[in-house]
Amino acid sequence: MEKILVHKEDFDEFRSWLGLNIESITWQGRFHHEFEEFWKLFFLDGLSLIQISARFDYATSNTKIGPIISWFQWVRDKFISFIFIKNEITILELSQQLNMGVSELASTLRVFFVEVYPHYEDYFSEVFQVGNKASPNIYCKYKDLKDKFNLEEIFRGSHEEEIMPALEVTLYDEWSIFLEKMKKDLFHPEFNLSKIRKNASLKKQAIFIAEVFVLLLVGTGIFYVLKYGNESFEKYLTEKISVYEPQFKWLDKNLTFKPTETEEEKSFPLNIGAIEEVDDTASQLGEVLVEEERLEAESEVVLTSMDSLPRDFEIAGLEQSEYEELRQRGYRDSRYGNTKVYRVMMKSVDTSRVRVSLDDLLKKYEVTQVDNVKPGLAVPGGYYYNLYVPRAKLKEFMAQVNEVDDTVIYESRTRTVRNPPGKNKVFIWVKKL
Repeated sequence: MEKILVHKEDFDEFRSWLGLNIESITWQGRFHHEFEEFWKLFFLDGLSLIQISARFDYATSNTKIGPIISWFQWVRDKFISFIFIKNEITILELSQQLNMGVSELASTLRVFFVEVYPHYEDYFSEVFQVGNKASPNIYCKYKDLKDKFNLEEIFRGSHEEEIMPALEVTLYDEWSIFLEKMKKDLFHPEFNLSKIRKNASLKKQAIFIAEVFVLLLVGTGIFYVLKYGNESFEKYLTEKISVYEPQFKWLDKNLTFKPTETEEEKSFPLNIGAIEEVDDTASQLGEVLVEEERLEAESEVVLTSMDSLPRDFEIAGLEQSEYEELRQRGYRDSRYGNTKVYRVMMKSVDTSRVRVSLDDLLKKYEVTQVDNVKPGLAVPGGYYYNLYVPRAKLKEFMAQVNEVDDTVIYESRTRTVRNPPGKNKVFIWVKKL
């Protein structure tokens, strides 16, 4: 396939066909010289289609302003449609000449022809539906379309509603910057877009590395300035701030400690006979106190846990209970004897269940009744148990009784009645709620 070259006459015809509003583009002629310089430099005589395509890629890659980029893309799409119309060339051949994908090229042509002939939109959408090179539509030419639908000659590539033909691109500062850059990169016969892109990429990388280096340098400087500034300020505060130290000038430093030597204790003879001769008839009570025997249980305490029960029931009368050790600070009231008995006050809404449970416990721990009082005797408000519990099983028995229902256990002492050998007396009152 012969390479298509575009000459100055073709570019002039394209400019006229494009319908540019030069007065508006050049801001009423103010930037007319800059635009004419751009047109002559960009569209050189004798360029191939692939060179022109590379120049459009260069223009869109080296401008940063959105309107300018859009304007270059619009000119490129119009130029593609112009070449397709003015040359007997297929979609496939044109894509190869422009080094452009057939799908992208077909889509560009479809947009142009639908704008010019909107009443043939469905047909143009079908003709320019090209997914890949295997599509039969890639061999379509403009002549085929014109003959089939008897299309009128397209004298102008833009329509009145478009804004791109009159876009004031030369008014942006970016236009002048791009023009100066284009003079250096494009105005020589050995224009190589890939080389320009590579140089631009290397330049961007160098700028990025320089910025990172400067950022690290500035950050390090700020760190050391803050560090030495804090140290200096800390030193300044240390010198300015003084710690208050109280001065005890009134303190007598000549004080001496009491000597450790103990004085000799003096002994006084005791006269027991004189104490017995003391007459107490004139005491405040006005009568002689007569010691009388107490028969009721005394010194009653509440057992809050099973650990309060004696550890050794053989010497139960000689040791202190846990309650006395913790609550009474070790002082034991033994005025009323050393024989311990336990009272269990139980409350229940189901006394029948409680009685059955207690009867099972009596059998399990070999508990016997006291005198002729039958266990579980009905009394007003509940039931009464007067029991002898083997001392070896007392603690376990009390623990089982405590789990039957709501229970409070009291520990009492008396000196009127002694427990049988190896047993302890336990009273149980079951109160019906």
